Amino acid sequence: MDATAQLDAFLARAEREISFGPGQLQDLLFEVWGEVKDTPAQPEVERWLTLTVERHLFTAAEVREALTGIRALAELVPADTH
Repeated sequence: MDATAQLDAFLARAEREISFGPGQLQDLLFEVWGEVKDTPAQPEVERWLTLTVERHLFTAAEVREALTGIRALAELVPADTH
C-alpha cells in the first residue's frame, strides 16, 4: 500500500476515534516513512515520530491535522519515484 493510501485509511479511522496512543501513531508513521524517504514529507514524518516518544496521548483532531499535512507533502512526489 502506498503512503497516501495508508494515510487515507488512518485518516478515516481518526474520524471515528477520539484519541490515539503513541504506539498506534508510530506504527503508521514508520510504515509511511519508508515510502516518503527523501521527499518533502520525510521531515514532517520524523517530527511526528519524535513527538510519539515524548507524549502519551494524541487527540484525533491533531492526528488528522498532522496526517493531512503529511499526505499533502507526500502527494508532491509521483508514486513511482518513492
